Amino acid sequence: MTNPKTAVYETDVQIDFSLRNGALFVKGNDNPKPQPYGAEEKLPRIYQLHEHADKNNWLILGSVDRHFYEDVELIRNEGGAFNDHCMNGTKGQLRLNGLEPQKDIYIRAKDGPMLGIRAYTAEELQKYIDRAKQGKANLIFEKQSYDVGTNPNFEKTFKMLLGQGLEKIIVNGFATDYCVKAAVLAMAHLRDKYRKPLEIYIPTDAIEAVNINFQGKPDPDFGKKALEEMIKAGATLVTTQDVLGRRII
Repeated sequence: MTNPKTAVYETDVQIDFSLRNGALFVKGNDNPKPQPYGAEEKLPRIYQLHEHADKNNWLILGSVDRHFYEDVELIRNEGGAFNDHCMNGTKGQLRLNGLEPQKDIYIRAKDGPMLGIRAYTAEELQKYIDRAKQGKANLIFEKQSYDVGTNPNFEKTFKMLLGQGLEKIIVNGFATDYCVKAAVLAMAHLRDKYRKPLEIYIPTDAIEAVNINFQGKPDPDFGKKALEEMIKAGATLVTTQDVLGRRII
């Protein structure tokens, strides 16, 4: 059985964000180079954290973008900020093989294009949580926005996890200043809302920033500002080695 007190949360470790040929490769201030850079350079540590979680019977959670043509954050729609990425049914939408995607259970926000909200019952979610506790599943939240909190089933599931003993969570993935920050702030909000103890850790060598602000302007400090917001919300910055060496857990 998996220890429900500790979890790793893998934020949008998908082909379109993680690899240089992806539609929205996350590379911060890095310039193209032959060796791994940007998100690619962070992947070995993300894999190490995944393997460590599996070895130590921790819960494995995460998120993925799953976009449809009508999604408001896409530039193709008036007011959207992002180019097409992680489009439904494309290779770029897939989680990377090193994260055992064959074990993924996807908790949807909606079932498909032009469809309404997909609301799960507590019984359905408990079935998925039980499978994750048995070490047989990774619980992955789908979203049509960079903010996992827009998935109406995220709060319901996270509240259940907190109520069933979740006390520590290690958040990695892409991108620091968008999806990672949104996930951390959502977790901190739910921790406070339901008055549960939750320690949130961010391995800074297993995340990567975009460093482009919401107006589409380059900002080399945008990722740094995001980290400051997360610290203010109660998150603790660590390294991958701090986690692997059991210095925090």
